[in-house]
Amino acid sequence: MPIEGLSELVRIPRLGKIHLGIKAKSQQKGKEGKEYPKATDYFVVPDEVRKVYGDKPTELQIMFPVEEPELFAQQWLRAYSMTQGLVCIGSGIEGRRKVDVDTGAIADHETRQWEWKEISCDPQECPEYQTKRCRRVMNLQFLLPEVPGLGVYQIDTSSFYSIVNINSMIKMLKGILGRCSMVPLTLALGPIEVSPPGITKKTVHILHIKKDIQLSKLAHIAQLPPARVLIPEADTEEPPEDLFPDGVIKDRPRAKTQGPGTAQPSTSPEDSELFPEEAEEIPQIDEELKGWMIVKDSVKQLNLTDGQIRKWFSQASPPLEVGLEDFAKAIPPEKMTNDLLSKFQAMLDVYRERQKEKERNHLHGTNDES
Repeated sequence: MPIEGLSELVRIPRLGKIHLGIKAKSQQKGKEGKEYPKATDYFVVPDEVRKVYGDKPTELQIMFPVEEPELFAQQWLRAYSMTQGLVCIGSGIEGRRKVDVDTGAIADHETRQWEWKEISCDPQECPEYQTKRCRRVMNLQFLLPEVPGLGVYQIDTSSFYSIVNINSMIKMLKGILGRCSMVPLTLALGPIEVSPPGITKKTVHILHIKKDIQLSKLAHIAQLPPARVLIPEADTEEPPEDLFPDGVIKDRPRAKTQGPGTAQPSTSPEDSELFPEEAEEIPQIDEELKGWMIVKDSVKQLNLTDGQIRKWFSQASPPLEVGLEDFAKAIPPEKMTNDLLSKFQAMLDVYRERQKEKERNHLHGTNDES
């Protein structure tokens, strides 16, 4: 007889990690030859993956192994140290910090003994977050069905855009198919133009799931029971490559005012000048942009035409000249207020449900022309 809660479980090993950057050597005077992570416009893959996809792939065929995003797409606020690795992890409400037993401060290169301590996590009050040493990080794990071997691969990212893109696709799959595991998908690394506050427009490469899925061919997948699988605990000891050095806690001389349980923000010029080649590489995104990214993603998912968009906004109050090209921008035009975007998203949700109903009727051979 099988053991309830044990015999049906399967543990999948981690086969390797896929990176979003390489180690480059600094050319800056006084720091020649010093290594720093540099972002790439392609996936940096292990040898077995390279044999299938080539040296510099920009797309990978993947499947999510389980249904629970909290297992295969963990997302936390994380802070790293150059000598201690992961030193703080939080949800924005509560967290755990690696502290020096003697001082109570964040563990650093002078720490001899340390312990993990439960803490409250408030980004608005945390000096590490305010000085950009703590960032959002997603650990994404997935299967590569075309690569020999049974196990998962992992990609780490701290990109706001990448995290929103992945979360949006997972939500869409669950909404349409009722599941997201064992669905063939294409994970791509592509360019996007962003305009961080106070910084000139730049192009960065972000993760996204290509919207080339034919629902009619995937309908049968939704009828198959999802696997009961235990994937390995995400490897969180190393910061992701798109979390550039300015986002890593640099070990620094301890301030004399440090006391137990406190962590002083750095004021050392060396911190802000660390590898200027990559300075400000990660845009700091305002929370209000989250709604804009969700609306943009909905427009892409639904394949809306320029005419459909112009018609809706022409009927808004007041009428606006808005077309498909406006949704290619990194930030919303001033004419698009939060209230207007919320109403537009509500309309898109209704439109999506109607499309899903038409698709269901089509799959069952019924006529939805009425």
